[in-house]
Amino acid sequence: MNRMRRADSQGGFSLIEVMIALSILAVGLLGIALLQITAVKGNASANETVIATQYAQDQMEIFHRMAFDNIVSSSSITTGTPKQPDFASIPTDAGVPSIVTKKGVRIYRVWNVENTTATLKMVSVWACWLDEKGKWHTALLVTQKGNVS
Repeated sequence: MNRMRRADSQGGFSLIEVMIALSILAVGLLGIALLQITAVKGNASANETVIATQYAQDQMEIFHRMAFDNIVSSSSITTGTPKQPDFASIPTDAGVPSIVTKKGVRIYRVWNVENTTATLKMVSVWACWLDEKGKWHTALLVTQKGNVS
């Protein structure tokens, strides 16, 4: 009789226990996969922001080298307060400079120059782009340029 009891009480997992464990594992792996997708999208967005900021900084460097009187606003700036890009006209305005990233995203650059005083200008440069959902994003840099003789 001792031998029969040992045979009946074999160790191991039942089929239902294995199925439950695999289900829990599958849900966990699915969650990790979704986090990975979110991370990839976040990295792509950050990459576009970095490129746009560099593009705006390039314009700031141009202004730094320009004569004070030659620094003027670009087209596609609203007339309201505060002044900002006119997003509706940017893609159709041939005068708005732009670049295209490796991923095919077009980044536009517009700027506004305000004469704060006779010897000081406030310069704002926006780098703007549309995401895949049609939403505008911007990177804004602001500086001051003085006319010191």
